[in-house]
Amino acid sequence: MNKFWIIFAALWGAVSVAVGAYSAHGFNGDEARVLWAQTGSSYGFVHVLALIGLIALAQVGNGCSRAKFGASLCFSLGLIFFTGGLFMKALFDVSLGGPYIPIGGSLYILGWLLVAAYGFTFKAKEV
Repeated sequence: MNKFWIIFAALWGAVSVAVGAYSAHGFNGDEARVLWAQTGSSYGFVHVLALIGLIALAQVGNGCSRAKFGASLCFSLGLIFFTGGLFMKALFDVSLGGPYIPIGGSLYILGWLLVAAYGFTFKAKEV
């Protein structure tokens, strides 16, 4: 399963960098679209790093696997709904017509709470 999370995080990392770079030049001064793209890129990149951090933690210790999986799932769905929703608004000026972006933000928050739960149960592996 770690392989999936690594690939997923890497692809979203690439998309976040690409959209962030495009926002510097490609929106012809449309400040709202630039802001959506930059916000999506920032949040996307932070949560890509969080996913990679969870994978790294699993290599050096053990914790509640449900909390780790739940956090990874929340971050991944947050990337799709929150970051992806902002990218859709920025790049195509399309609103998804539902509460996808707020749901994605809520998933990010829940993911961080699950990371805290994982932290409470975490024990480093003995070397």
